[in-house]
Amino acid sequence: MLVHPQFSPIAFSVGPLSVHWYGLMYLLAFVLFLGLGRLR
Repeated sequence: MLVHPQFSPIAFSVGPLSVHWYGLMYLLAFVLFLGLGRLR
């Protein structure tokens, strides 16, 4: 049987605002896309 780690989907929260890991990944992909676009 596989044991999967249990981690919080929330990366960090400031007051009522919470940022999820998938939101950070979208932001990272967007920034990398812009950087690659400027390079080419």
